[in-house]
Amino acid sequence: MSPYIINTLETKIARFEHLLSAAPITIYTRKPFADFGITFISNSVKELLGHEADAFIFFPDSWLSHVHPEDHPVVLENFHRILLGDATIIKYRFKMKDGQWKWIRDRAKLITDSAGRALEIIGGWTDMTELIQTEEALKQSEKKHRFLLEQVNAGVIVQTPDTRVVSCNRQATHLLGLTEQQLLGKSAADFEHVFINEDGTLTALDDFPVNQVIDTHKAVKSRVLGIERSDIDEIVWVMVNAFAEFDNNGGIGVVNTTLIDITPHIKSQEKIHRLAHYDSLTQLPNRVLINERIEQAIHYSYRENKSFSLLFLDLDDFKIVNDSLGHHYGDALLRQVAQRLEHSLRETDSAGRLGGDEFVVILNNTNADGAAAAAQKIIHLFKDPFAVDGQVLSIQTSIGISIYPKNGCDSNTLTRHADIAMYHAKQEGRGRFSFFDFKMNTRLEYRLGMERELRLAIEENQFLVYYQPQIDLTSERIIGIEALIRWRHPQRGMISPADFIPVAEDCGLINPIGEWVLRRACEDMKTWQASGFAPLKVAVNLSLRQLQEGTLFNKISNILAQNGIAGSQLELELTESVMMENHSVTLNFMTQCKDLGIHFSIDDFGTGYSSLSYLTKLPLLDKLKIDRSFIQELFKNNDANTIVGAIVNMAKSLRLKVIAEGVETEQQLDYLRDCGCDTVQGFYFSPPVSYEALTQLLAQEELIA
Repeated sequence: MSPYIINTLETKIARFEHLLSAAPITIYTRKPFADFGITFISNSVKELLGHEADAFIFFPDSWLSHVHPEDHPVVLENFHRILLGDATIIKYRFKMKDGQWKWIRDRAKLITDSAGRALEIIGGWTDMTELIQTEEALKQSEKKHRFLLEQVNAGVIVQTPDTRVVSCNRQATHLLGLTEQQLLGKSAADFEHVFINEDGTLTALDDFPVNQVIDTHKAVKSRVLGIERSDIDEIVWVMVNAFAEFDNNGGIGVVNTTLIDITPHIKSQEKIHRLAHYDSLTQLPNRVLINERIEQAIHYSYRENKSFSLLFLDLDDFKIVNDSLGHHYGDALLRQVAQRLEHSLRETDSAGRLGGDEFVVILNNTNADGAAAAAQKIIHLFKDPFAVDGQVLSIQTSIGISIYPKNGCDSNTLTRHADIAMYHAKQEGRGRFSFFDFKMNTRLEYRLGMERELRLAIEENQFLVYYQPQIDLTSERIIGIEALIRWRHPQRGMISPADFIPVAEDCGLINPIGEWVLRRACEDMKTWQASGFAPLKVAVNLSLRQLQEGTLFNKISNILAQNGIAGSQLELELTESVMMENHSVTLNFMTQCKDLGIHFSIDDFGTGYSSLSYLTKLPLLDKLKIDRSFIQELFKNNDANTIVGAIVNMAKSLRLKVIAEGVETEQQLDYLRDCGCDTVQGFYFSPPVSYEALTQLLAQEELIA
């Protein structure tokens, strides 16, 4: 036989044993009986477990003792399944010679003869220790990674290059309002949420951070997005960071996206912005935002060669509401005014509150005609009273209008000119509107100069009190005097009250001026009484602002007490409009004064309210003073004679005294006496005179008596 023939039985056995030894699997055969004893095992078992093969052959049933006790049931169960003809793969722990445990994968199969009888079980052991340890390490790493991921105060989403979600944490599901099952496997196009950019525009699909990363291979950092969810009525704001993990070929493996909830920060910014730009009381734009919008209107109008109008509103006599009812009512009234204003404007227009009771309206793309129509519409809004906590408040507004570019080309100028026009509207009668013209600047400068000089006059005591005697028509003796203020200006000489009293009313100086007049009159009365003159009654005018001052009664009672003047010697003159402006406040004040014996008269009667029914509502009145305009028309206009006679008759029927002012002729005097008038004053007897001159008149009267 040729030496090259190698298919002898010995050669085949040698080759087989070599292959078994070199194989990475330890091959064994077992008996198909109850103990499953090993009948053969390859020599590689030594490398696998550290035991010689003979150890298993000589002790064929000892192999099970090397299996971890916890794995015995699964091993035996699977070998019984093999006997039933099932090939199985099982994993279990096998103890090495050095006492260490190894994970073994056992792949086994039953061998039968042609009759189907079991001959043996053949199988192979493979060392799975390193693989299982790696798997376990991966599991632990994944568990740790998942734990850490859930601790992160940010949503984390992992997406494939086709934007499908493969992983997410609990914070991500919370921010998106979805479950993990609803997120996994979904792509960016599947999200039904509305995503909003920081500027308020909607985020396009190709502008999603994940899509940006996929398209550019560059990270997206600190992108702010709003998530408009259907399950809650608010926007969730997040800061998004996204970056790619690349594979070995330089392609994108996954894209990691983090979502940090910045909703509280955004809300805080919005609150700060709102506080800086909106009035906290009315929620209208404040001075800052209104100026910005005026500048925007200027830029637009300049570019488009168009005009716009600026309306400056001031509520007439709003201070009375605050002073008489309190700031609670004033604030509630301002809120209602703001609501009416907003509802009356076009979407392109803006209303704002500058402060106090001052409002501004911007009418875009509007000329003078449109501004006049809008102003009239706003004035009409105030025709209906305002209901505030059970009180019905009637109030009007005066409106000034400036037009761009005719009246100014910047925010400050337009606002100032509209303010000047508003002041002019108030002077014209209130509850009306006025357009700015440059002549108003001159008048305003005069008014401001007058206000400055009035303040100086108070400080430097430039005022005087003149007195006009009041004559009883029966005795023709002086029974009272009216205190009248005069201003002796150091440069301009005497200034008429008609010139400075309206300014004092508007700027709030009437209160200290009125208090000064009352105090000086009482001091002079005290001096006359100390000189032995018969007690007189002094009449002092009260303005609307004084009447609404909460401390007025206390001031009056203190001044009387300090000078030892009885309340019955003081008569307070009020105009019809003053008395009826706030009936409840007026009545309360009069009641307090009546307790001191103070008298009340209506000044300039017949020039105010057309309805006389209010007289019955003020039972504390003592006297009516017929306005000088009616007296001057006596014997010139028959209607004047009729009116004067009617006033006297009506007063008598109401048990009121009557005094006529402006009496200058004997004919007027006789007519008034015949009508039944009680008292007169006027140039026929004496003009208003100084303290010294009146003292002489009183002395002469004492001599005559």
